[in-house]
Amino acid sequence: MLIPMQPPLILITNDDGIDSPGLHAAVKALLPMAELLIAAPANQQSGVGRSLLANPAAVFQRREIKIDGTQVEGWALDASPAVTVDHAIQCLLAGRRPDMVVSGINYGENLGTNVTVSGTVCAAIQAAIWDFKALAVSLQVPPEFHFSYGEVDWSAAIHILRRAVEAFIHAKWPEDVDVIKIDIPDTADAATHWHVCRQSRQPGWWNLVPNAQRETAVGDSISTQGPPPGRQWGPNDDGGILLLKRQVAITPLSVDMTARAAPASIQEMFNKEESFACLNPPDSINI
Repeated sequence: MLIPMQPPLILITNDDGIDSPGLHAAVKALLPMAELLIAAPANQQSGVGRSLLANPAAVFQRREIKIDGTQVEGWALDASPAVTVDHAIQCLLAGRRPDMVVSGINYGENLGTNVTVSGTVCAAIQAAIWDFKALAVSLQVPPEFHFSYGEVDWSAAIHILRRAVEAFIHAKWPEDVDVIKIDIPDTADAATHWHVCRQSRQPGWWNLVPNAQRETAVGDSISTQGPPPGRQWGPNDDGGILLLKRQVAITPLSVDMTARAAPASIQEMFNKEESFACLNPPDSINI
């Protein structure tokens, strides 16, 4: 007698909040293929990174999410994305282990050094710290939609997320891969090429402060896409793949932020006597 296979359990979260159409698109993508637990911040939390801030009195509030006429249960928490993931794993899963955590689908790409700013990516990192496979999925959208729920066609992103989960959920991930970041260009369709790449060392967005002075207010800065002047995307990093080649950028990330320099090269700096000259000043100084 064949025993039917249990569908995988997937925790879906985000940083745009429980009401985000991007989150609902992720639910639509995965509802036919998995058991879903949906837990997201109660409000917009873009750009908070891996903040552990939360309302100390916050508890999960039940929300109904309508997907193609079907009511799906979700849970909202007055907390950052990382805290929401942490709390959901302990308070909602009741000891069960999800087969995967999906963070997104985010309004706006998360490229380069902005991975440490992104609540989407850092929610996935928080899941990875619990030793769960985690995807951080983002769709390129107009900048004015980064902090609002603008009208977006999610169809390509739904298709790509479904394919990604099918490919990655049961596969053995290479050692040191904790999160797989997926950035989808706004031109994507079912035929768009996927490219595995590195995270760029450039910021996906950076703040330009025109006519900067000591009295300049933070709110006077201008958020600008891409590397600062004089820098550029590499041809095989996430920015180059997404913005220049217009392909889906698949970026494996590690929670280990140790530099890749050989330890001996760092030790060598400490072994040079001149490195310690400033630590041993003379007893007196003649002026």
